[in-house]
Amino acid sequence: MPIIRQADRDEIEEALQIPLDTCLAEGLEQCCKASKIVVNGLIVALFGDSRHDEQLGIPWLVSTVHVERYPRAFLQVCKPEVEEMLTRHESLINFVDVRNTVAIRWLSWLGFTFGEPEPYGPLGMPFKPFWMKRST
Repeated sequence: MPIIRQADRDEIEEALQIPLDTCLAEGLEQCCKASKIVVNGLIVALFGDSRHDEQLGIPWLVSTVHVERYPRAFLQVCKPEVEEMLTRHESLINFVDVRNTVAIRWLSWLGFTFGEPEPYGPLGMPFKPFWMKRST
């Protein structure tokens, strides 16, 4: 398994109390589409989207330590992938750990809107909801 960025690992294993391998396996199993970003043979990120209902999609991404080495390649892939997700779903929604400031900056750059932090997961840790609606 690639070396997952510590902030992503903390969000999954500490805040959500889910083993990383279980979270990835379930995420991949429930995906409408799953992909990876590979640069020079190194996995930079794994991502995908799953269907919550007829209108809502749930985007997810787990980055590796290599994302910091290849930020431009990572960012070039992200916006088109989110646009493609919005062809499958009217809106995208998920939650992000408030401690994961790099992910929050990236989601903001992508154009997601954020709500106020709220208790989330089994420990009730503060997570920000984020969402994006398909342009009409």
